[in-house]
Amino acid sequence: MKVLQIASGDYTSTYGGGQVYVRRLVRALQNIQGLDVSVVSSSTGREIEEVCVDGVQVYLVPQDDFKAGLKQILTTIQPDVVHAHGNKAPTAKICKDMGIRCVVTAHHGGILCPAGALLNEKDKICTCSVCHSNCLGCVLNNIRWGKWVTPLMRILPQSLYLKVGRLLNKLPFMLFVTPVGQAACQIQNKLEEWRSICSNCDKMIAPSMAIAEAMQRNGFEKDKIAVIPHGVERPDNAAEFPAVIGEKIKFYYVGRINYVKGVHVLVQAFMQVSAENIELHIIGGAGNYQESSYMNRLIDVSSSDKRIIWHGKFAENEVSKYTERFHILVNPSICLETFGLNIAEALSAGKWVLSTRCGGAEMQIREGENGWLIEPNSVSELREAIERIVQNPPTDSPSHTGIMSMDRHANLICRCVSASAFV
Repeated sequence: MKVLQIASGDYTSTYGGGQVYVRRLVRALQNIQGLDVSVVSSSTGREIEEVCVDGVQVYLVPQDDFKAGLKQILTTIQPDVVHAHGNKAPTAKICKDMGIRCVVTAHHGGILCPAGALLNEKDKICTCSVCHSNCLGCVLNNIRWGKWVTPLMRILPQSLYLKVGRLLNKLPFMLFVTPVGQAACQIQNKLEEWRSICSNCDKMIAPSMAIAEAMQRNGFEKDKIAVIPHGVERPDNAAEFPAVIGEKIKFYYVGRINYVKGVHVLVQAFMQVSAENIELHIIGGAGNYQESSYMNRLIDVSSSDKRIIWHGKFAENEVSKYTERFHILVNPSICLETFGLNIAEALSAGKWVLSTRCGGAEMQIREGENGWLIEPNSVSELREAIERIVQNPPTDSPSHTGIMSMDRHANLICRCVSASAFV
């Protein structure tokens, strides 16, 4: 069977867990399941290019002309099924028009959330359906000073708000005015994009029940959803759990340094813990100016606490080796995590995990057996959890990991795309 994978952005990027996952999936589908796999990756070029990456045929398609490029590739290679991780709406529509089966995987809340993370304006995980009235405050809250004009913009009729946004789209960008004026269009565009995915894709893969429930709440058919947790590549020779007695308890965070990941909550909570025999190692980097500003603020805030060590971003193949000497992963996300690949990787390496109840974590962590769960966005609860761990630290790897191997995961994905291709 011939499968075309649509990568999310640059196929070779390690910016987020989604990109890392796609490369691992491609390897597993090709090397373990024996499928004929090729990849479409977005590029900033002007023409389609063909390259070979780790033995996989990758088509670099200009993002500015993605639809035309994808149609050309589909006509040329004629895959049995397309599996979309990025450019989901246009991919599903083109496949439907060309009679090609299409499977979509949801990697983050942005698949249906206009604000991007299913995090509402009160920094709570969203449980509402997507619509103008529910989403306007969240979208405006993401704009600097936007929350101050939210009461005024709520008064504006949606139809008029949309006209203002379309007019601003024709004018040069104006700081504050343009993003605020286009908020209604942002919500409408996301709604149209989501409806296009719902009506055109043949199957949706949800890595957790939490994102599956969010999609059903927003109109996606339950029978078209397959809940398949992400798999991870198990380390060949996992290191023994580092000694804790008489040593420092080493907590660590791995991931993007982003507000919705709750790193600020982690830093605040850790700084309030008085114990001296602990360290917090933060591994990750920023992907844009906003994230860089956020990270720099946190580095400044925590500079007085020598127990907090910032390591920056490591290459994908270096992270597991570097974290061998650490004990407990902390996942402080305040948004809805569709899965939590960092959690699965930590568990596969024999680490314990302290995580917020952010969606994907609840499917992986068994309280007291391989980790602990707390409410998101609570500095006090996170601080108390760290203090309890310090008083009674684990001395060995958890007996239960609850993770899925990449081999098993690839097998389930293979069955899913095979069924979609030949039903």
